[in-house]
Amino acid sequence: MKKIAFFSLLLMLLVSACALDEEIVPDGEDARDVYTGTWSVSDNALKINYVVSISKSSSNSSEVLLSNFAGSGDEAVGIVAGKTLSISSQTIGDSWMVDGTGVYKTASRLEFQYNLEIGGDSESRSAVFTK
Repeated sequence: MKKIAFFSLLLMLLVSACALDEEIVPDGEDARDVYTGTWSVSDNALKINYVVSISKSSSNSSEVLLSNFAGSGDEAVGIVAGKTLSISSQTIGDSWMVDGTGVYKTASRLEFQYNLEIGGDSESRSAVFTK
């Protein structure tokens, strides 16, 4: 009897652990909407703060434009796929190379892990975007 109860509990835990995450955007709406707006950024690498504005690209329905990404004063292009905002390797600012991934946590929080290369020096950074 104990084995049956144990396996029943184990099965319930496995089923609940495999449940899909709730979608952040209802069907038929633009997935980029939850990302757009002005975000305050706390960049842990140098403990600096700056503002990034995210807007929709007019040329691609999956793209967003991140103005002042990494405090560069320039724009990075990102691709939205559900809870992920990916920035492929690109040059911004004064020949800065960036790439990384942001994860949507809540309507007021994004968490970014990205790489930044300036003048041959490369570093990994963590940044928290809040509204």
